Amino acid sequence: MNLIGDIHGNYQTLLALLKQMPDEEPVSVGDMIDRGPRSRKVLEFFMTHGRALLGNHEHMMLDHLNGGGDYERGLWFMNGGNATLASLGQNSSMDSLIQFVKGLPLWIRMDDLVVTHAPIQRRWEVEDLSSTELLEQNHLERGLLWNREDPVPRQGVFQVFGHNGYRYRTVRFFSRHLLKRPETSFAACIDTNLGRVLSGMHWPSRKVFVQEYLD
Repeated sequence: MNLIGDIHGNYQTLLALLKQMPDEEPVSVGDMIDRGPRSRKVLEFFMTHGRALLGNHEHMMLDHLNGGGDYERGLWFMNGGNATLASLGQNSSMDSLIQFVKGLPLWIRMDDLVVTHAPIQRRWEVEDLSSTELLEQNHLERGLLWNREDPVPRQGVFQVFGHNGYRYRTVRFFSRHLLKRPETSFAACIDTNLGRVLSGMHWPSRKVFVQEYLD
């Protein structure tokens, strides 16, 4: 499985990164859109290839298209929404793209791996991701899309997330040990937006791949 960090409309960069990685299923941690020039191409790619999670940027887009209410007016445009609108254009296929985004999950759990857009809040257990109560109260949605906390160790589960790339130029591994090696870590942030690179991590090898922005 190829886990891909926040793409932000950098479609050519995505393709170049995947060429470096094993020929396995690509999985986006969300934030496929905004800022970069080819958000539409990224969405179309994940409609037919692999899987993707909902990110806070997709959530802001849906809120805007639904007339607003969840976020401060203009917040999406302050975070690159104009580039996405220009990329989407106005034609009949836009509806299918929006329906695709509406159906994106908030998390993926596979045995000893959990993938989310933002790190799981410290006060939650992994089992809380299945909580109907948290979901109905929008706590789960907001927490998994916007949380800026560092992750905490969780028994038997490795955590992969994006979202916090404003802090990292390279993939950040989290470990109890002073030397943060992939094999001894309990989590990884694969959003490296600060470094102007798109990063990916192969699972279960935890091998990291990096591609400078091309778009």
